Amino acid sequence: MSAEATLQEAQRFLREHAHYREDLGFWRAHARRLGGPVLDLGAAGGRVAITLAGDGHEVWALDRSPQMLDALTDAAARAGEEVARRIHPLEADMRSFSLERRFPLVAIAMNTLQALTEPADQLACLGAAAAHLAPGGELIFDVAHPDPGEIAEGLGEVREGGSFVDPLTGIELHHAAWYDSWDPLTQTLEFTHRIVEVSPGGDRAEFLRRHRVHLFMPVELDHLIARAGLRTIETTGDFAGGPLRAGGETQIRRCAVAA
Repeated sequence: MSAEATLQEAQRFLREHAHYREDLGFWRAHARRLGGPVLDLGAAGGRVAITLAGDGHEVWALDRSPQMLDALTDAAARAGEEVARRIHPLEADMRSFSLERRFPLVAIAMNTLQALTEPADQLACLGAAAAHLAPGGELIFDVAHPDPGEIAEGLGEVREGGSFVDPLTGIELHHAAWYDSWDPLTQTLEFTHRIVEVSPGGDRAEFLRRHRVHLFMPVELDHLIARAGLRTIETTGDFAGGPLRAGGETQIRRCAVAA
């Protein structure tokens, strides 16, 4: 795939996720509470980074994809010169990076930690994040709260995900997804996300995005966080601060360096 085609693919990825905003107030509140600068791990196209930069925070946006960072830079420029100036794109792997600064807030948003399916990689990521926390700083991340029974019973079932209009292009996006496979021993889920794009002129195109992720059980996170030299400050089950509960879809961890 050419560099231009890869950039277009990154921009399509951003368009697919532009409608998701339910966590932005959460990240804004914690950035306001802890202060900047902020380190955004797996920043992709800057959905969180640009929001926080718009609030006045300096944000280091780390991603291993140069095309994603190019798309982030384009989006930041559209948000205005002041926003773009506060964002520092950084091409690096979130499992192994070393920066000459510490951060009051290290964020891993939108289930990004799940992309690391190997325990060694998960531990390396959390360890690197811990090493970059300023005194009193916090690592905050969200992941899915899985229901293995529901996954096993729902294999192959197509689930509609709603329709949204991209405000920049006017393209209408219709989302659906299904589980392809589930390994309960490794807690690895493979699923497909289908996006049908309909242009303002009526042209229709279908894109399939296949994912392989690890689903974390709460007790597993307890051990992983401890092994990374961290301690859990708070566990919640939604972005409003509700408790972790059976049947919930999200688990959120606030972590600090262990004493």
